[in-house]
Amino acid sequence: MFTAGMARGAGPTPEAPTPELETLLRHAAEARAGQARAVLVRGPAGIGRTRLLNLARQRLTVEGYAVRYAGGPPDGPARFPAAHALLPPPPGPQAPAAAPGDLRDDRHVLHRRALDLLAAGPLALVVDDAQWCDEASLRCADFILRHAAARPLLLVLAQRTDAPGPGTPVLAEILARGRCALLEPAPLTEAAITRLVTRTCGGPADQGFVRRCAELTGGNPLLVDRLITALRTLGIRPGADAVPLLGELHQGVLTARVPELLAAGPRRARQVATALAVLGRGAPDLLAALCGLDVRAVECALKGLRRIGAVPPGSPPHIREGVRGAVLATLPAPELRDLRIRAARVLSDAGRPAPEVAEQLAPLGRIDEPWMFAVLRDAAAEAPTRATVRAAGRWLRGEAGRALTDAERGGLHVELARAASRTVVTPAHALWHLRQALALTPDPRGQAPVAVQYAMMALGTRRAAEGLRLLERVLDGLTDAPDTGDGPAGRDLRTTVESALLATAVNDRTALPAARARAAALPVPAGHGPADRRLLAALSAFAALDGGSAERAASLARQALRADEPGTAGWGVFCSSAVLALADRVDEALAALDRVVSPAQENPPLWPRRAALAGRSLVLYGIGDVTAAARDARAATEVTGPAGAPPLAHLALSSVLLSRGEAARAGAVLDELARTAPHLDRSVWEWHLYLYTSGRVRREHGDLEGALELWRRCGRSQEEAGIANPVLAPWWLPTATTLGRLGRGAEAAGIVDAALERTRNWGTPRALGLGLVAAAAVVGGRARTRLLAEAVETLAGSPARLELARAEYQLGHELLALGDARAARGHLRQTIELATRCGAHALTALARDTLVTAGGRMPQLAVAPVDSLTPSERRIATLARRGHSNKKIAEALFITPRTVEMHLTNVYRKLDVRGRGDLPRGLAPRTRAAAPRPADGVPSPP
Repeated sequence: MFTAGMARGAGPTPEAPTPELETLLRHAAEARAGQARAVLVRGPAGIGRTRLLNLARQRLTVEGYAVRYAGGPPDGPARFPAAHALLPPPPGPQAPAAAPGDLRDDRHVLHRRALDLLAAGPLALVVDDAQWCDEASLRCADFILRHAAARPLLLVLAQRTDAPGPGTPVLAEILARGRCALLEPAPLTEAAITRLVTRTCGGPADQGFVRRCAELTGGNPLLVDRLITALRTLGIRPGADAVPLLGELHQGVLTARVPELLAAGPRRARQVATALAVLGRGAPDLLAALCGLDVRAVECALKGLRRIGAVPPGSPPHIREGVRGAVLATLPAPELRDLRIRAARVLSDAGRPAPEVAEQLAPLGRIDEPWMFAVLRDAAAEAPTRATVRAAGRWLRGEAGRALTDAERGGLHVELARAASRTVVTPAHALWHLRQALALTPDPRGQAPVAVQYAMMALGTRRAAEGLRLLERVLDGLTDAPDTGDGPAGRDLRTTVESALLATAVNDRTALPAARARAAALPVPAGHGPADRRLLAALSAFAALDGGSAERAASLARQALRADEPGTAGWGVFCSSAVLALADRVDEALAALDRVVSPAQENPPLWPRRAALAGRSLVLYGIGDVTAAARDARAATEVTGPAGAPPLAHLALSSVLLSRGEAARAGAVLDELARTAPHLDRSVWEWHLYLYTSGRVRREHGDLEGALELWRRCGRSQEEAGIANPVLAPWWLPTATTLGRLGRGAEAAGIVDAALERTRNWGTPRALGLGLVAAAAVVGGRARTRLLAEAVETLAGSPARLELARAEYQLGHELLALGDARAARGHLRQTIELATRCGAHALTALARDTLVTAGGRMPQLAVAPVDSLTPSERRIATLARRGHSNKKIAEALFITPRTVEMHLTNVYRKLDVRGRGDLPRGLAPRTRAAAPRPADGVPSPP
């Protein structure tokens, strides 16, 4: 349907002029002077084309123009004959009509009619939505314009740029030939939006509010007006508080009127909108098959849907999300179910991938046909989603699934467990499927691989103890089963179960003593298969917990990792990286965790990445990279939500907060952990770190006796479990320093003596340095400063930058108390530099206050990006800049090429460079000046 009309003479006074209107009237003045003019007004929907044309028609009528107008969206084929509507025949007898398609006769007839009108005065031909004009009309208009060049003729064409139609190519041709001036209405400026908001809402507008309006609407006048009207309707003032609400309101504005427009529109538009809402997106041929129309009718309907904003520009067509929800909400449940099933069949017949077909089946409450499960099963194998896995599970629990044999159902449950582990951040759903598979598998041989999968997936969850008991039961069953045999297959099966049992027990405080005896009786495997590597990882953990040689524990961990072999991402990586971190081999630990956080495989399981983020955050905190540790800990928490975050993420985050002086928030994080992890006290690693960190929080709150009780409890728990590693939750260090502050050095002496023996056994620079700090707490005078200076020197050779900063501070504080302010200032400045780079705000502030007391000035720190590199990253980057290959660097530093690659990736990210050719100078590791030896002792640090 289109509209047409004519006006001449006086009319109502138009609104205030705009720059676009003034430009259009300037062309009208030139036309009135006898030089025919044409103007193309072009822009997207809502930019103000129609309003501009209405204002121009009013002004032109006032100025004596005869105004002929045609326009309006069509109903039916997307085209309308504007030429005959603009220049209809005069009243009276008519000449015979030209034959259809006789364009030449049409041109001359319409030209004569235009000349007749021009004889009476200036003439304006105005066409809105000219993109919907038929080609013949536009070519006739161009013909008239060229043959009336010396007449007072103005041709105004308005084109909507986001809805191409049959007239779009002709308009582009007319514009390209220079016979038409282009006028593109500009979006509203922020100043214009401010005036509109003030006028509409009756008060001043916040500039942040105006800026957000402009960002959301792009300055589109229609959208701005509707957005502001919605605000006024809701009674929301245009202030800063309203800014967060604008995004949601904007989406509502875009979609609010679409259902009304669809209801009032043609039936085929509703059919196509419904099909598109079900599919989400789809090519016209798929939409045609689903809604029962031909492709041409679908394309015509899509053009109408684009005009009303239901379908944005782009291919393949897709419906706006808000509109999609509104359309689906109008469908009765049985009709929607039938549509989804039909859509799944259409997609399947078109050869679409199984995951795309499964999207239609997943929302169905009842999966009752075999072909549906086949699709869901294929989708779960290719690219599983939580919805597809759950839908497949509904089929398996239904009547069709119960008709299968136990073996078939058990196998399908295992498949779905594998798929579920790739779609969820907590493994509860996958564990449920594995429990069903175990219940359907009676013999130990069949249960063994499922039990191993269950136990390894349950690590770190409340089901971990259940996994341990399950493995013990299966291992006993394999031992008693006569058909297991002593052949290679039987031995391999027992090794697989035994390795999983040890892996589970190594983090179960109650099972640790018995598991240690079992581990001691096993030979060290060669590490050729996954079970061997898992066993190596468990043996490395036992070696680390026993506190013997750090080098032996690290060697076992390296064998378990086999960094360059595929298939090693799992519990073994987390365990081995933890051991390597305890052994001060943090570069190797981080490289292993990096591979899990950024895996090469597509659709990797989410729970290992979550656990790796939490583990990496603790390792990063241990080397003093507080900022990066906070980023990883928060990422592990945000991926799952606080209740589903790994305990290690809570522990790392609380440690970070303590280093930043936020003890109250750190305590809240630990309280949340205690609430959401009721079985925390069974774990080995998490439980002792929890007690250790909780004691630090108590100390920061001034409850020294409460802190000491928590640390002693940590020590007793480690003793009961046989844990002798000095750097796993080193409770003895704050216990010694706190007792020293309280003047109870004799009470601390026994603790320090035992700790020193264990630090010497473990033998890493970190352990030895911390032991020296503890020893300094129970002595005085020169002995204390000598021990602290030795601790600083020892820790300088470790990756523990934050511990080095703390030791530097204690030494500086002691020297200041002794009266050696000059020597103290050097150590305090070093503390500030280290703590600032670590991101330890609390220590930085404390050291600065002490430096001022010592008469020093604040150091002017300009922390460059290169200062964020770890010593290992500096070494590798220096060699890379000198032109050495990754292989050469690996050989020189006795690491793997993959580790070199991981470190260089971190370097490029931190320095914001593309490759080794962009690496800057000055990358070599800095040499540290030797600290001056104090001459006298000082009291315990605060």
